[in-house]
Amino acid sequence: MARKNCSEIGGQAVIEGVMMRGKTAEAVSVRDPYGKIQTESRRLPEKKPAVARIPVVRGVYSLVVSLVDGMRTLTRSGEVYGDDATEEAESKFEKFLAKHFKIDAVKLATVIGMTLGVLLAIALFVILPTYVKKGIFLLLDTSGIGVYWTILLENLTVGIVKIAVLLVYLLAISRMKEIKRLFMYHGAEHKTIACYEAGEPLTVENVRKHERIHDRCGTNFIFIVMIVSIVVNAVFFALLGWQPSRTIYEVLVRIAMLPVIAGVSYEVLKGLAKFDNIFTRVLKAPGRGLQKITTAEPDDSMIEVAVTAFEAVLKLESDKTAPTSEFVTYVKNSELLKSLEAVVGKTEAEIITMHFSGLSRRSEIDPKALVAKPVADKAKAAAEERKSGKPLQYILGTAPFYGYDFEVRPGVLIPRFDTEILAEETIKRIRERHSGERARVLELCTGSGAVAITIAKETGAEVTATDISEEAIAVAVRNAAKYGAEIEFIGGDLFAAAEGTFDFIVANPPYIPSGDIAELDGEVRDHEPVIALDGGADGLDFYRRIAAEYDSKLREGGALLMEVGAGEAEAVCAMFGGAETVYDYNTPPVARVVIVDKKPAVGSADDKAAIKE
Repeated sequence: MARKNCSEIGGQAVIEGVMMRGKTAEAVSVRDPYGKIQTESRRLPEKKPAVARIPVVRGVYSLVVSLVDGMRTLTRSGEVYGDDATEEAESKFEKFLAKHFKIDAVKLATVIGMTLGVLLAIALFVILPTYVKKGIFLLLDTSGIGVYWTILLENLTVGIVKIAVLLVYLLAISRMKEIKRLFMYHGAEHKTIACYEAGEPLTVENVRKHERIHDRCGTNFIFIVMIVSIVVNAVFFALLGWQPSRTIYEVLVRIAMLPVIAGVSYEVLKGLAKFDNIFTRVLKAPGRGLQKITTAEPDDSMIEVAVTAFEAVLKLESDKTAPTSEFVTYVKNSELLKSLEAVVGKTEAEIITMHFSGLSRRSEIDPKALVAKPVADKAKAAAEERKSGKPLQYILGTAPFYGYDFEVRPGVLIPRFDTEILAEETIKRIRERHSGERARVLELCTGSGAVAITIAKETGAEVTATDISEEAIAVAVRNAAKYGAEIEFIGGDLFAAAEGTFDFIVANPPYIPSGDIAELDGEVRDHEPVIALDGGADGLDFYRRIAAEYDSKLREGGALLMEVGAGEAEAVCAMFGGAETVYDYNTPPVARVVIVDKKPAVGSADDKAAIKE
């Protein structure tokens, strides 16, 4: 008898992928929704239990392992591809199971699903055929052929009904779109194993030319089970000479015989797979014929997935130090938003989702889009941290400002929406007064550098920025590098380190009265740097210092622009002998920016030029 080269690696088609299993390793490869092949691999115990080495008994053991492993890999592949990948918010029942019984709801669902699958199989292939046989033989008179022949005919009838049910079932599900793709991956699995057994390199081209029918296929096993069940049950009932008085007794006996049938069928399948001759071909023909239904010709992308899984198993089995891998699974945006909203509310849930999805506008959030689970986990962790009162900007590490996204961290003031008015007014004046030349700008108390960088990017001005905080300067430098803004950042208190004169001086200094700090919202008071908030007893200390020092740094015809706190504009204007005020976007609006223009001195070159014109 010609002995075949038989690989120890077998496989199974899963949702958009293939599972391959060897003696000591298993790998599942799936093409995810973005077209990338993901592989999850694991090592199997090298030492099998004693039952796995006992003939017939090992077949039952293998069947149970295959059922459990099959359900697990199907579930995992579905999570990767996005089917059932949505992470619903945990129900009260799921939380109850986890808390009181340490039961994972997903694993419980897998066990229930497997149990229901087994019960369905028993219903279709044991209970239904037995009752159909009972109905048929109620119409027949078998008294003339004897008990033993009657028993044989009854079991043959049960077997024929089983085969008919199987054919109808397979033909019915093969018309479903998802099952068609599953059968194509089934074909890819067979072709890959056949290519390896033929001793050829595992390339798509080599795999493609092999047939999709394989002797060790589970479909063969199913058919062998049906044939063996006819023989085993016939022999068993014949030896007893027993025709059950009630059909339910017969059903129970047939169910009890399933382990024996499975064990014998396993040994038959293993034996037939090792040889190729006329005798084994005849025995294998029915199962191979069924594979015409359960397999289909795969496309090249499916073959690529099967080869990836097979090679992952080979690598783990040949190299005991090779690392295993895990899938990156996905959740839907809609479910992520739902879980975040339950913690932080709708607006911040959207901001968190945008941040971790790399989006810039709320309108870009697609509820149906998938988010990698590790990313979703980070988003949920951010929402939980936000519950503690920590500013969302510090948690995410960024803050939006004037269409840009700036790094912020504890110790550096978070740029506010209202401060955009300060940047906007400066940009407007630079464009009006320096359309043909490059303006020189100094920003005091730069913090994250948001205002300085925005001005530089929007106008091309030469910008110098100062701050007393070394931590703030470090963050500002990184922000400037991110946007390619050439800015000179100087560590120092207000004007102390700034050299030369400037066309514009811009400042958002600390302006909260010292006595009001304790009354601020805890999110600001407990997390943002006091040095960037405390403006002295009345909140105006820094404006007094600026008023005393700015004149020597501001060129004639230039302008000083400062953000001020609510109710402070009038006092600040008085310090500078009058100034222009700009209001914010609130309702009612509040004077938010004070602008001091430094007019050319009488008799200056600029003045004479103006008179001449």
